[in-house]
Amino acid sequence: MSAMSNIRLLLLGAPELWLNNQLIELKSAKAMALLAYLAVTGTPQTRDHVTDLLWPDSLPDAARKNLRNTLWAIRKQTNEDILGAGGDWMALADVAVDLREFEQAQQTPKTGPLLANALNLYRGPLLEGLTVTDAPDFELWLAAERERVGQLYLRLLEAMIDVQRQAGDWRGMQSSARRALAADNLQEPMHRALMEAFARQGERAEALRQYDTLAEILLQELGVEPLPETQRLRAEILAGTLGQPPAASMPAVSTPPPRPPRKRGGAPFVGRQAELDALSEQFQLAVAGQARVALITGELGIGKTRLWQEWSASLPESVTVLEARCLNTTQLLPFAPLTGLFDHNKCISRVIQSNPAPSSIWLAELSRLLPEIRQRVPDLPQPPSLPPEEEHRRLYEAFIWVLRTLNGQPLVLFVDDLHWIDQSTLDWLVFLVDRMQNEPLLLVATYRPSDASPQLSQTTAGWSRTGIVRRLPLGRFSLEETTALLSALGRDVAHVEPLQQKSAGNPYFLIELSQDQANGTPPELAELIRARLNRLPEAARQVLQAAAVLDNNFDFSTLRQTSGRGEEETINALDDLLEHNLLTENSKSYEFGHPLVAQVVRSDLSLARRSFLHRRAAQALEATSGDRLDTIAGQLAHHYAQAGQPGKAAHFAQMAASRALKLSALTEAIGFFQQAVTLEPTPARRFGLGEALIGQGQLEEGRRLLQTAAAEFEQAGDSQGVAEAYLSLALSFLASGQGKEVIHWAEQARARLGTIDDPAVLARVYHTLAAGGMLLGQPLAQVEKHLQAGIRLATKHNLPDMAGICRFELGNVLAHRGDLAGAVSSFRAALELSEAAGSVMQAPVARNNLAYHLILLNQLPEARHHIEAALELAEKHALFSPRQYLYSTRGELALAEGALDEATEWFERALAEAERNHNQPQAANIRANLGLAARARGDLDEALLLLEAARSVVASLTLPHLQTQIDLWLAELYTERGELAAARNSLAAAKKRLAGSERHGLQAWAEQVEQRLNG
Repeated sequence: MSAMSNIRLLLLGAPELWLNNQLIELKSAKAMALLAYLAVTGTPQTRDHVTDLLWPDSLPDAARKNLRNTLWAIRKQTNEDILGAGGDWMALADVAVDLREFEQAQQTPKTGPLLANALNLYRGPLLEGLTVTDAPDFELWLAAERERVGQLYLRLLEAMIDVQRQAGDWRGMQSSARRALAADNLQEPMHRALMEAFARQGERAEALRQYDTLAEILLQELGVEPLPETQRLRAEILAGTLGQPPAASMPAVSTPPPRPPRKRGGAPFVGRQAELDALSEQFQLAVAGQARVALITGELGIGKTRLWQEWSASLPESVTVLEARCLNTTQLLPFAPLTGLFDHNKCISRVIQSNPAPSSIWLAELSRLLPEIRQRVPDLPQPPSLPPEEEHRRLYEAFIWVLRTLNGQPLVLFVDDLHWIDQSTLDWLVFLVDRMQNEPLLLVATYRPSDASPQLSQTTAGWSRTGIVRRLPLGRFSLEETTALLSALGRDVAHVEPLQQKSAGNPYFLIELSQDQANGTPPELAELIRARLNRLPEAARQVLQAAAVLDNNFDFSTLRQTSGRGEEETINALDDLLEHNLLTENSKSYEFGHPLVAQVVRSDLSLARRSFLHRRAAQALEATSGDRLDTIAGQLAHHYAQAGQPGKAAHFAQMAASRALKLSALTEAIGFFQQAVTLEPTPARRFGLGEALIGQGQLEEGRRLLQTAAAEFEQAGDSQGVAEAYLSLALSFLASGQGKEVIHWAEQARARLGTIDDPAVLARVYHTLAAGGMLLGQPLAQVEKHLQAGIRLATKHNLPDMAGICRFELGNVLAHRGDLAGAVSSFRAALELSEAAGSVMQAPVARNNLAYHLILLNQLPEARHHIEAALELAEKHALFSPRQYLYSTRGELALAEGALDEATEWFERALAEAERNHNQPQAANIRANLGLAARARGDLDEALLLLEAARSVVASLTLPHLQTQIDLWLAELYTERGELAAARNSLAAAKKRLAGSERHGLQAWAEQVEQRLNG
């Protein structure tokens, strides 16, 4: 092979590949995308990662084939092995890449010749003109890299202009400034440099024309005037008094300079000793192994967060302390505070490096919310597709597992501004406190009761009833405390009484009033803040406005792009804002020192300025999101809506809703779908909102929306959409046990699919018709006919998961008919199909039913094998919903073996799971089983109580098979107790239900009970 030095890859501008000074025309855009990705990342990449990036919509085998074909094409066209590979990874060989040389120039002394060489490498934006439309993650990565490289280019130009100014090279300075403005025309220092270069060459009219150009751009793009220093430069040019060029006035800066750490809050701490002592008491109770909750409440500015900061600073280093903050702008974003928690406290690193090694199951679950986990651990399995209620529980458990991994003794979790919490995080906090009630956990939260939602008020009231809460309401300062605060601030306390009166004892008001230097101190805090902001430099005020639109936890790059200011200007503005404690700095982001400052800044923005900033915020977030676009879709929807771009806002609101659904966050999903429908209604968005509402139990409104969506799909000629909407309607009635409606809408869906080749949907329709028939008590032969149709369709079109589900339901039909051998055979087939389809949820459920019916056939050893295998699968995959069935069947096995105490123990565990899942029918079934265990022990009174309780529950439900079973068990029990009249009543109820049915097994049992009763 020839030396790699003969190959050169140019990425700055339109991408080019040169071999021995000849341009190689790669025929595939993805071939160039692959080379570029390996060159820019500079690290080996796994084949799976590359295929996911470039062929995300292909099946795994097809994606790997596409990659092999692409590699073959590159080698064929270059006749070189420019890609090194080993096992499952690949990397770019020793190829000359212009971007690497360009980046190296950032690390060397900035001399004229070196800068000129580096700038000559820049032919245009990174990979200019390259698009890979069916690889969205690659496009997002490319957008972020283009922004990064573009900033490097501007820094080099800034450094070159500085060199040229010192050398008096005005024509060169003019050229460099034009190049910088061609890349970003909002760089006001570049406009000033161009004005200066024109003026020093005697071209005063061109310099003034450049000022007018800048003023027009700033007005259109940012809604602001040029900065005071630009206006002064214009005045000097007009007056002909332009001074000597300043030395080194525009240093190139690659990142914000390091600053000494600042203590958050800044103000001295006064009083609150009783509250500090109360927090310490709660901490000691948590240390003893009790989950405790401390709620710090009070009005805005009263010092809730400051109290936490003072108390937590005294905790030993061995205590694990986690801090999360809720924001007004993220109330619709599911788990937003928990996402921020990971960013701020570096939990991911601690979890991944924990000992023992972290569970891949829980890491995979968390990666759905935190994609950066998968970047750190790329070989994680994909989370299985599970029912929403199961995914909901798994994600909750995953967060609990993370907290336990951190080994807090105790673990202290702080949540600031709880009144702005999203519903999913609030539900998780309830789950957390319940799940860890006997573990060392202290939850501390601050909130304003006046702003608390009804859900939050109900939650805190529930905690109070359990006795685990300590409420710490913060009152206003007394005159003595006000005097102490002013003294600690170094203020004159001679006029403490007027300040106490004006502030009403609110600490934040006091601090603002005491430091205001304006004459005639305004009485309102908002006016105090405005007076303080007006003393800031103009650039700092503009950057603060951008920060207020972003709200909180924004990084430097996003803030710079939103403000429209250059890097150096943004850094200087940040210095001012940090110095005045208007913003505080975390490890990677910035936030407001007090939320009221952000509120005041936002309220003072003009409509045009607010719209400008929201548009730029959305664009900045898109550019910097990389492959995390769906995680910030809710923020993008908000910004685009505020920017007056409803189409884009609706698009991202729908994306945010879909992500919320994946996280089983129905409340948030509904909010985003409602936003999307309001902004730009489409049938698909109405459909999504309808399904989400039904999932939350709002059946009437959800069904109305599904019918509206179906009508709109019909109008658009989308028969597939109509069928999907009808099928969803059918399933909504299935959940509420309305068999007639299930059949009606499933038939409507089947009619719509008559001309559409979608076997998967049609198979679902047949399964739904069967389920509705079971509810309605249709003849079992008719139900079986639908299931057989679904099985044939699924088999013909290779849909093993659907075939397995239909086989499973067919087993239930056969069991109801009394054909236990046929049922066992069908469950075996369902198990085989489920395992072939890789169905994590269906396989253990199939084993469960197989085991149950083997028990009925008295084949106990094989039944034990299957139920233990099912339990092992549920444990392996951390499945929660199936446990209510698996534990119950395990109890049935113990009951059949005569192990009555063991049976009772399993039944009680099953009952707890059923109640946790709000599954009334299963809970009733398990109570009946507990009654059978009591009967086997000879405790007929306990057995009667349990069986009657079970019968009262199922009386209001459409469950003919279970109702008949309970009636027959009661008939047997009453017979044993000698209560023959009650026995005959129960038997009569069972026989009436069985009249004319095909449930031969139950009929035979009823005959046996009747013979015993009459014998």
